Amino acid sequence: MNAVDRPRLVLHVGAPKTASTYIQRRLRANAERLRRHGIYVPVLREVAEMSGNAKLLPVVISRCPSLTFQRAFAKVDVHALEPATIVAELLRDWRPDSESVILSAENLRPIHAQRLRELLPGSVPTVVVLFVRRQDRWLDSYFNQMIKTNEIHEQIDLFLDRILSGDDERLCRPDWFTYYQAWRNAFGDCKVVFYDEVASDVFRAFFTVAGFDQMPQFIEVDRAQVSLDVYELAYLLDLRAPFDYANFLRHKSASEKASRRLGVHDNRSILSAANLARLREAFAESNERLLSELGRTAEQSPLQLDKARNPASYISLTELYASRRYRDYRKSADAIYARGKRRDRLKSLFTRSGQ
Repeated sequence: MNAVDRPRLVLHVGAPKTASTYIQRRLRANAERLRRHGIYVPVLREVAEMSGNAKLLPVVISRCPSLTFQRAFAKVDVHALEPATIVAELLRDWRPDSESVILSAENLRPIHAQRLRELLPGSVPTVVVLFVRRQDRWLDSYFNQMIKTNEIHEQIDLFLDRILSGDDERLCRPDWFTYYQAWRNAFGDCKVVFYDEVASDVFRAFFTVAGFDQMPQFIEVDRAQVSLDVYELAYLLDLRAPFDYANFLRHKSASEKASRRLGVHDNRSILSAANLARLREAFAESNERLLSELGRTAEQSPLQLDKARNPASYISLTELYASRRYRDYRKSADAIYARGKRRDRLKSLFTRSGQ
């Protein structure tokens, strides 16, 4: 393996919803084995539960943690931390004369590129790896994840408005040419991997584009991060806000149990024809410019967005909510939720009486 012969810094900048968590978890699971082959994957003790070892960097640079980050790391005061200190800690045990080092964070955005260039050492070559995905499929997955983690509670049209406006730096805006240009300008190059082409073997694709010749016998990890099926998604969207996070989790659990009970497995997209048109209008030119920069023709484009809504792949929420099957599903999920609430109340009463 050429990691020892030509040490480098590999910066994996996402994007989100392109199997970043799987890559990060597999790197972590094989950290000792990788180091024996000259590849170092550092982990910060304070946030060791995070799969991406550099996720804290963009949070501290922007001082803008997500709700998920705040829930998981309530004791981490990002305003008291300095980016340079985090970089120094990440690289403290790195042996740059004999090892490559990998830093990975899917929450890195173009606005972080130049600042990160200033923070990272310039004496060792840096390889920036960016995975990209066609924007319609990406938006489906991103929206699903944000609803699943209760980061947002809004309809997809409003979410798309916020994505396109680019006003919230916690949200990824899938303008892949802007990503590519920012990281290339900051670091001299940016390796682009098209997720839709390598989805069956993303880890090998990452390993190869990072410049490592061979892969040792890696420990495999579970890749599945199960998305909400369209019934579960519709159910959570139909909840009446406000509600606390504990209540949200009860509803989410009830929806999952109802899906299993009724055998619901529907993963159709809820993007409307208008949503698809807006995505094409917003990103078609960006996609073309990226392909041109990479020497690929439009006919070879893995970023071609759907122009029509095939009923086999798409469904409207209005249609779903009006269906008998959804009403049965909703009834089952509500009943499961109510039983859970009763159990929680009884448990609380018994606990107080025991005191």
